[in-house]
Amino acid sequence: MIMSPPGAIVRNLTFQSNDLGRETTILLAFDADVEGLYDTVYPVVWKVFTFPKKGSCKFEVTYTNDLAFAEADITDGNLVKTYATFQLKPGQQTTLVLEDDSDDLSYSPPVDDTNGYLTAENKTGLVQDLAFGFFTPSITQQILLPTRPAPALFFKEVQNGSNATAQWKPILRVYLESDYRETEVLVDAINSTAIWEQDLHPLFRNTTFNLERDTKTGRCTLTKSQCMSKPQLAFRHFLIAYYGLIALTASKVKKGEKGHSSSESRPFSRLSRLFV
Repeated sequence: MIMSPPGAIVRNLTFQSNDLGRETTILLAFDADVEGLYDTVYPVVWKVFTFPKKGSCKFEVTYTNDLAFAEADITDGNLVKTYATFQLKPGQQTTLVLEDDSDDLSYSPPVDDTNGYLTAENKTGLVQDLAFGFFTPSITQQILLPTRPAPALFFKEVQNGSNATAQWKPILRVYLESDYRETEVLVDAINSTAIWEQDLHPLFRNTTFNLERDTKTGRCTLTKSQCMSKPQLAFRHFLIAYYGLIALTASKVKKGEKGHSSSESRPFSRLSRLFV
């Protein structure tokens, strides 16, 4: 069960397949164009999922706009590891300093800005590697388990007196790639073309995607499932019943009038077209 701060945007994504005919790996990353991309700021692989050749399979992930900067380090294999973190909202800025007589980072309380960016100013006196990402905390046996943010961007060698600035828009891209690992820094753009790309904010809270492969061409596609969630189905049934009652009431009131049937059915017809 995924928990998030009140008012946070939450997007639960499910990726599923059935009898693909070939083992297939997809990669998820937020690598849309940002200022300084592949120069001072680098995308980080969010998730890597491998689907089997036969049978059904699904993977679930959660994105939230509970955003944060973090002290970062590069480990073997070009993987990002995060340490001290600080949560920010779009339009806020924090300042990094070193705690007295230690090498531990400390973040100042956020200051509101007007440009909508998220900014971390380095005033530690040293060069710092930073990461920007988002939290997906979870609940296990009624105990909140704090997690480190999933890194989405890596800021290499932020100079003392300089800023790490994220003009964040969660445009997720999905690639057919098997040569990368989760949290790996993308030092260059992925050579292949994304099979799916979208800003996550306009999606419903829960969205399911079907990964399919054309057996003739070998081409894989990722499409949204048309299945509705239980709350969506309940709302649909409520609206159909509501507009059906309106049409029935209008029919009784206008009984005997010529041409009433076509106008009476319009609310229900419009609803049917909207939800079918």
